[in-house]
Amino acid sequence: MSIKTKTSSGKWEFWIDRGGTFTDIVARAPDGSLKNSKYLSENPEQYKDAAIQGIRDFLKIGKNEKIRELNVDCVKMGTTVATNALLERKGDRTLLLIQKAFEIYCVLDIRQDQNFLNLI
Repeated sequence: MSIKTKTSSGKWEFWIDRGGTFTDIVARAPDGSLKNSKYLSENPEQYKDAAIQGIRDFLKIGKNEKIRELNVDCVKMGTTVATNALLERKGDRTLLLIQKAFEIYCVLDIRQDQNFLNLI
C-alpha cells in the first residue's frame, strides 16, 4: 500500500505495533508516501528483532549496516505482548511491590468511583 501525505521532516517516520504473533509497521517515507509491512514477531532464523528488521528493509540497508538517525525522524512503538501474557496467564510468576501511598490512593478511588480504571 502506498498513499501520499505531507511530511515535515523529509526523513523516515515509523509506527510499530509489536504483537505476540506479528509485528506491524507503518512507515512514512521522506517523499510523504505511506507504506506498511508485517513481520513474524519471533523469527530467529531470519532476524533478531522484527521491528529493527522492518526499519532496515524500508531503509534498504543490510543487517551489518548501522541505522543512522540522519535517515530517521522518529520511531513510535506500542505492544500488546505484556497485556496478552496477563490475559492468557502466560509468562513468569511476578511480584509487584507498591508503596503504601499508592495503595491508599487506589482504595480511596475505588470507594468513591467504583471504577478505578477511569484514572488510568
